[in-house]
Amino acid sequence: MLQMASTKKTLLLETALNLFNEHGFHNTGIDMVQSVSGVSKTTMYKYFKSKDELILEVLRMRHEQFSEWMDGRVAEFAKSYEDKPCGKLRAMFDALHEWIQRDSFCGCNFINACAEFTCCSHPIHQLATEHKLSVQSYVQRLLDDAGIPQSKKLSVQICLLMDGAIVYAHTVGQKEAARIAKEMMIVQLESIACG
Repeated sequence: MLQMASTKKTLLLETALNLFNEHGFHNTGIDMVQSVSGVSKTTMYKYFKSKDELILEVLRMRHEQFSEWMDGRVAEFAKSYEDKPCGKLRAMFDALHEWIQRDSFCGCNFINACAEFTCCSHPIHQLATEHKLSVQSYVQRLLDDAGIPQSKKLSVQICLLMDGAIVYAHTVGQKEAARIAKEMMIVQLESIACG
């Protein structure tokens, strides 16, 4: 019985994530999530007392998915850069490029959440901010592992390039945005002798 309950909750979360991606947070109602998932309203409200609670849980799930995916793809792409310094940093943009090429790409859930929940004290906005700060910490670790000085400052700059690529790809359809951002990062790293 516990497995079935867990499966229904997962189905609700995955359905909500897909609908939020496609239609946005405000344009996706609880009734739509319930209808598309096929889960009863009673079951849905058993797991999520409000739409905000559902959104928060979806974003937590997405954070875990994204972190795991990014780690795996960076490790895979980095194999082609074994002879180059900063290979994992380069690989990070290759992973970003791969993501942007997907038919399902609708921008970043966390950027979109901040755009729709603009009050910085709103729990959804705060959770999205936490995700972005965790990405910055990840980038800073890659910089530290590569022995690059000023890793905190550079991690902010690289995250600006990443988020800029995501937004530009989403808003104007520039599918090469991650590759362009990667070139900009390489120029920046070469200026401190890490090509």
